[in-house]
Amino acid sequence: MKVPDLQILARPSRVTLFPAACSLDLGDGSERGEYVDQDYILTVLKRPHRSINLMYCYYPFDKGWPLRASAAHKPKGDRPWPYPYDDYFPFSGGPQGDTEGKAFQEMRDIRRHGQDVTLTLTMDCKVPDSHIRAIARQLRPYGRLRLRLNHECDGFWFAFNRRYTYRQVADFFIRFAKVMKKEAPLIQVMCCWGHPVDLKTGELTEEKALGPILPAADLWSTDKYLTLHYGWPYKTCEPGERKKTYNHYSVEQIWKELKVVHRRFCQLSGQQKGLEMGEFNADGNVGGEAHQRDLTLAFYERVLRERPAFLTGITFYQFRDRSRLGLEKEDPNNIQNGMPTLFLEDYKRIIRHPYFTPRESWAANPGSSRMVWRSAEDSEGLGYRLKLKKRPVFVELLLDPKANLMIWAGRQWFYKKPGVDWVDITNAAVEWGTAKPFPIRLFAPPADGMNPGGASQVVSRLSGPPQARVRYDAHRWIKP
Repeated sequence: MKVPDLQILARPSRVTLFPAACSLDLGDGSERGEYVDQDYILTVLKRPHRSINLMYCYYPFDKGWPLRASAAHKPKGDRPWPYPYDDYFPFSGGPQGDTEGKAFQEMRDIRRHGQDVTLTLTMDCKVPDSHIRAIARQLRPYGRLRLRLNHECDGFWFAFNRRYTYRQVADFFIRFAKVMKKEAPLIQVMCCWGHPVDLKTGELTEEKALGPILPAADLWSTDKYLTLHYGWPYKTCEPGERKKTYNHYSVEQIWKELKVVHRRFCQLSGQQKGLEMGEFNADGNVGGEAHQRDLTLAFYERVLRERPAFLTGITFYQFRDRSRLGLEKEDPNNIQNGMPTLFLEDYKRIIRHPYFTPRESWAANPGSSRMVWRSAEDSEGLGYRLKLKKRPVFVELLLDPKANLMIWAGRQWFYKKPGVDWVDITNAAVEWGTAKPFPIRLFAPPADGMNPGGASQVVSRLSGPPQARVRYDAHRWIKP
């Protein structure tokens, strides 16, 4: 397409991304829902997350493996997790593993869209070091991947807890972390537990056995749900069935638990680290979608009001769910379709708040087109400021067709894959208005989602400066 009078965006600034005060992450796929591609999620939410959480399991010595547990076995009874091993998607890595499997495809999709990967992995504690080494080497090209091993390890529902003592679970975590650090030092191993026995004393469930995990972990997390229908899909939530099929907590109680868990983690470990919520939501099965929205919104508003320094990240569980634990509900007639929940519009507003948004700095850049990608909140890109005379009819960018780019235009984000040259950012420009110059930032995550050779960063350059098509009155419009 030939377009006359294109405006060249010259003299770019150097734009650097820094972590948000509290980073936002998102679960995508689990035993309760299918993975949704990142193009769709970005189109719906208009911004990427710091990290996308994937749920996988690794039980290579079990009968039926590598089939998913629900495909290999019949359920035993009507309780949750009624299979010999956890019913997450099977992780295809390991010795003689398939690095073109589902998990690896999803990780590449996430990273090419400018996000980091959180890989939640439940694993048999008898897995030997040779398997851990193989997995570490297979994950090494995925940069600052966050590996959440055997989460909720103070519980009793996962297969690793049913097979091993809490001390054995802790010993395996420590062994795993040591091997991972040696083979893939960029990967951050995350622990996840923390249910207070007593809010006054701060004592945590199984803290004596699990406490040694804390200094071995790079990151600390705990899972908290305001409401959770844990009897799904075998039982419905009915009045009087609390603590049999569902739980219900106030925002205040969860808030107190978070502070207690963090303080106790610091005491047990002798370290000072931030705490993340590895999974967070309220279940629409308990009280309905309006109740879910009110509870969840109240919690995020509490975070914005109090801004606790120790809370460094929140992972919303999850984008699309077969039941009511998602921003969308899976359409049972067509699992490719999602139906928005009531909270979706509130969440789209929340994720734009500056407290939850990566911070940025602009600096002089002497004509260089160099861009450096390290992670979603630690990268260098190019920035341009476009002066809009009035409300535009069209604002389109003509970009290097070979480049893989994340574009932060005004308050909205866009993705451009290699082979695409034109990107329409008109709506972002209209939303921004004309009072201040319209900011456009370009970042270049790896096009294949991988760092060559496990490098700590990926460096890219544009073959030419971006150009803009800006039109205010392109034609004499017929008045309605």
